[in-house]
Amino acid sequence: MLYKKVNKLRTIIYAVVFSGCITPVFATLPNNSAESVPQVIASRIQLTNGSSRMMCAAKLRCSLSATSQFYQSRNYQPVWFNNGQLIADTEKVIDVLRFSYRDGLNPEDYNAHLLRTMYVNISTQLASGQTVSPEVASDFDVTLSDAYLLYSRHMEFGRVDNFSAYQDWKINKRYANTVTLFSDAAHSGNLAKNLQNLTPTYPGYGKLKLQLAKYQQIAAHGGWQTIPGKGGIKKGSRGKQVTLLAERIAATENYSLPDGAVVFDDDLRDGVKQFQGENGLKANGVVDAATLAALNIPVEQRLKQIAINMDRMRWLPNDLGNPYLMVNIPNYSLIISKDGQTEMSMPVIVGGGGDNKTCVVNSQINMLELNPYWGIPYRIATKEYLRKIQESPNYLYEHNIRVYRQSDNQEVDPETINWHGVTATNFKYFLRQDPGKKNALGRVKFMFNNDCGIYLHDTSNPKLFAKYSRSLSHGCVRVSEPIALADYLIAGNPNWSSDRLESAISSGKHRWLKLDQPLPIHIVYWTTWVNNQDQLQFRKDIYKTESVNFPVFIPKAKESNPE
Repeated sequence: MLYKKVNKLRTIIYAVVFSGCITPVFATLPNNSAESVPQVIASRIQLTNGSSRMMCAAKLRCSLSATSQFYQSRNYQPVWFNNGQLIADTEKVIDVLRFSYRDGLNPEDYNAHLLRTMYVNISTQLASGQTVSPEVASDFDVTLSDAYLLYSRHMEFGRVDNFSAYQDWKINKRYANTVTLFSDAAHSGNLAKNLQNLTPTYPGYGKLKLQLAKYQQIAAHGGWQTIPGKGGIKKGSRGKQVTLLAERIAATENYSLPDGAVVFDDDLRDGVKQFQGENGLKANGVVDAATLAALNIPVEQRLKQIAINMDRMRWLPNDLGNPYLMVNIPNYSLIISKDGQTEMSMPVIVGGGGDNKTCVVNSQINMLELNPYWGIPYRIATKEYLRKIQESPNYLYEHNIRVYRQSDNQEVDPETINWHGVTATNFKYFLRQDPGKKNALGRVKFMFNNDCGIYLHDTSNPKLFAKYSRSLSHGCVRVSEPIALADYLIAGNPNWSSDRLESAISSGKHRWLKLDQPLPIHIVYWTTWVNNQDQLQFRKDIYKTESVNFPVFIPKAKESNPE
């Protein structure tokens, strides 16, 4: 009877361990138990067969399937014990998990506090000459391995699972086998070093990490107060609003508080202008409604924004290329970076919301299309162009658009079609716009492999670049200086020059130009980053992506770094 009760208790504890809700309880069998650590680990792994928690896409606090695979591959041998003693890297790995908040992650996801408690208890037992039971050793070994794999997964791929969080947004990102990496690290004894090596090497990540630490300290000290009112605070203003404004601007180091009373003077106006510039607002030094709204965003929301953008930076490959091109969607910007310096920059137009989002991509520009045709996508043809054709019989002719049957790709005379009888349901045609001044893609198109079918291109409507908010396309990226970009790209082709490029475009003839030196391209979605002047930048979340579940961990004010 006692044996059955103990087994029932073990089953309850195992279920708690593998649910991601581990509590600080040690499952200890009677001292006469003949089970070894590998046997206990094996029974626990096998006990989880059929668990709904095996798939971790939507349950981010679980890496159980990887944990099971890992232990099976090593015949259930423990990782963190050798000859009954804890291995040297154990405490270092736990410290990485404890201080994971410095990378915008949450130590609670990895049961870091529990692991520290378990580690101290086991170390105390060993130091006093006691033998750690197989059950206690297995509890600790499996819990730490599960945390190790989950942390590795978050650092490699991002904490937010894009397939569940951004279901309508295809994301192209790096891939690595975390189980293999863990196995290799365990075999070589480089467990702590392996975790540390997962930190992204992109310089922008390190810069944002420093800003995260600053905002965590602000949050730990209480954040900032809300400034009341509707705006209209400007130079010469006085009173409580101005005092709160000065304290708010000073909190993020845009301004230094004076010793005496605060007035809205030139120094405070300069601080407001700097804040406005860092938030993508009109930098006029006047606290209008938009500026006041940005000032009143709580520090916890800013922390979440910084952490989420660090998470997205983990989608980048380890080697961005040199040079590389980067498009930041919320900033409507394109840069080319080489040796850490910006060689070219220009404004761009990106996709609007809904079905027109621009995708996140890591690829290479390998081809130019001069004087391109535009094969109008079915969705655009039926939702936008069909109505225009029905309203104006000459619309197709005026815009150099030809009509082809989908069934055999044969061109059809549009005048033979009863367009008023055509709907999105019975639309059996393909529309293609000829090269020319009215072509929506302009004079040049920049091609790169991706899962979304997008590309960079010129535009027949450059006036749109004067707008501040430029999420206006169907998903592709329109560049404001296409010829300059094309010139840069053909520099690696010995038989091409600026003059030859201009001549080819001026001819009006369609042609393909393969690049001898493809240029890496990274289309990113960053609403916060650190610019070349080491200023933290914030932008509007134009695709409404940051409502995703991403708990923010705020450390204590005097939390120290691990040694």
